[in-house]
Amino acid sequence: MNRREFFRTGLVAAAPALGTAAHALSPLRENDQYDFLFPTVEFHCHDTTSDRWNYYPGCVRNLIREFGSVVRCRVKEPQNCHDGYPRWGNESHFNAVVTLKEIEPLREFPFLFMTAEGEYTLSTREKEILKQYIHEGGFILMDDCIRGHEGDYFYQSSYKMLEEVFGQGSVKLIDRNHEIYNNVYDMRDVGLPLAIGHGTNHGGQGLFVGDRIAVFLSSTDLHCAWTGYSSSGPLSIQLGINIIMYALSH
Repeated sequence: MNRREFFRTGLVAAAPALGTAAHALSPLRENDQYDFLFPTVEFHCHDTTSDRWNYYPGCVRNLIREFGSVVRCRVKEPQNCHDGYPRWGNESHFNAVVTLKEIEPLREFPFLFMTAEGEYTLSTREKEILKQYIHEGGFILMDDCIRGHEGDYFYQSSYKMLEEVFGQGSVKLIDRNHEIYNNVYDMRDVGLPLAIGHGTNHGGQGLFVGDRIAVFLSSTDLHCAWTGYSSSGPLSIQLGINIIMYALSH
């Protein structure tokens, strides 16, 4: 089995009961020349002057460039951005941007990314779509961007929302011996890196659907560390690669 077949069949094998829904989440449907895209979720943040969903698109570029190199697959790199430039991206700086307004576009992607600094709420419709996406086999990495704030506001909003949508106790601390910490890189001794020094490390939290982690929730700003400005940048990229590989194979 080559890597393109692995990416296509891994998700289906992990969710055989999904039928066509699992196939619809294949990363190859969006653009067959790429093995992996990294869609960023656009959503409404409470503080629209400083707290946004599109912070540092160059971070994503650094991560998926390294992912493509390590895993030896074809990734679609975001263009016209690097490290911390620009601070706020537009759609041209991301390889894919999605919303939680409709389920059909999300079925093109097995993996989504959400980040912001402050508190947020989702509409009833957005919560329904998020729940459907997760139950159809999708995966979301939620990472608190704390560069401009000392509080873990995005993390707390995400935790509260996930517990509301999926039930109290659905979000749990991921044991360091879990394979998400040890599939490409062995990070069992590290766990979740503290990417920004003034952040709060709650450990990697997971929304579990059965035995599958469907959401990885981080409070430590892995995203900003991908710029290379933080000493924990290499560890944060390694964990990012582990998370992507887990998402694509379960």
